[in-house]
Amino acid sequence: MQIEDLAFNTGKRISIELGTQLKIRIDGVDMSFTSNLIGMDPHKYLVIDAPISMLNYARHKLFQGSKIIVGYLYKGSAFGFRSELIEDIYTPLKLLFVEYPEIIEEQNLRGQRIDCVLPIKIKINDEESRGVIVDINEEGCRYLAKKAEQDKELSSVHIDEQVTLKCNFPQTEGEYEISGKIKYIRMDEKQMILGVIYDEIEPEIKDIISQYMRSITE
Repeated sequence: MQIEDLAFNTGKRISIELGTQLKIRIDGVDMSFTSNLIGMDPHKYLVIDAPISMLNYARHKLFQGSKIIVGYLYKGSAFGFRSELIEDIYTPLKLLFVEYPEIIEEQNLRGQRIDCVLPIKIKINDEESRGVIVDINEEGCRYLAKKAEQDKELSSVHIDEQVTLKCNFPQTEGEYEISGKIKYIRMDEKQMILGVIYDEIEPEIKDIISQYMRSITE
């Protein structure tokens, strides 16, 4: 080992504490995962736990050099950074070692899509299908339906088609309807993802969405 390998790093580390909850996005995977920071060597690497949901759904995308995006909250502000997977270990603990970020971005939550799992029904041409909203803000959302849950009506959607979302938000009573247009479609053998931009929505519903976003980022 070279002597310089033992040199202490005296630079500042990023503003994050051990145990901080992280939102992880993996390049090529259409969902995010919740993890935790469990260790670090400043300016070298971060150590995060690998949740079972990530290993079940995206293990084939975890290899040295995999691109990831990490988001987290610190003292009321949202931060994010891009990184790469250095190493993954699954015995005795399931751990991911990722590169220490060089650039941290502070993010404005207003207008930003917030990751979530919100079961909903989507109505297209009088036909309803069930799925989940996987990210949301006050202007639109992203809807995911598993292939087994898709019907012919859902599979034949097109850009700018009108849809109605029927949502039950936590800590509210009743079902809320939000109309919008499809602006993004992605489909594979397992699932379909629709990006929806709302039509003009009532102030009450907009406020409920804002409250819901705050509740899942606090």
